[in-house]
Amino acid sequence: MKKILTLAIVVLAFGAQAQQQAGDLSIQFSGNYVSNKTTFNGVEDKSYSGNVYLKIGKFFTQNIEMGLKPNIFFFGEPVPIRASDPSKTENKLRANVGLGLYGTYSFLTADAKFMPYGGAEINYLPIGDYSTMNLGPYAGIKYFITERINLDANMNYLINLANSYPSFDDYVVSPTFQLNIGIGVIIGKTE
Repeated sequence: MKKILTLAIVVLAFGAQAQQQAGDLSIQFSGNYVSNKTTFNGVEDKSYSGNVYLKIGKFFTQNIEMGLKPNIFFFGEPVPIRASDPSKTENKLRANVGLGLYGTYSFLTADAKFMPYGGAEINYLPIGDYSTMNLGPYAGIKYFITERINLDANMNYLINLANSYPSFDDYVVSPTFQLNIGIGVIIGKTE
C-alpha cells in the first residue's frame, strides 16, 4: 500500500509540472474589471465596466506566445426613463464585441507550478456608438493546477491610441487599468 501511495504522490507531483513547448496552443477564458477616467469641459467622469474574453495563442518558442483576443465588453449606458423627460436616466446593460492581438514572454521556473510572464497587446473595442483602439503592456502569473490547466491573474495598462469620440478640444481619454482573472489550458503538449 505504501508503494502505491508513494507512486501516486510522485505521479501527481510530476503531473503538475507545466512547461510549454514550441508549437503548443494556449486557450484562456478570462474576465476583468475596468476602471477608466475621462475629462470633458473640466468635469471628470469615472466609469467602471467589465469584459470577458477568450485568448487563443500559439507558442513559437517555449517562451514566446502570440495570438488573438476576441472579447465582449459589458457596460452601463444611460437611457431616458421616459421620452417626455430625457434628463432622468437609468443605466441599461449593453454589450459590444472587440478584437485584440497580443504577444507574451513567459519566464519558465524550475518548479513549473508558477509561471510569471509579461507582454504587450493592442485592442480595438466598440463602445456604444463610438470605438477605441488601445495599446499597452501587461504582466501576470499563471499557477498550474495540472500540467495543462492553469489559473491566471494579470494586470494591464492600456493607452488610448485612437478613438471616434466627439473631437472636442478639451475631451481627454485617460489610460485604462485592468485586472484580469481567468483559467487556461495548454493543448498539443507532447510527452
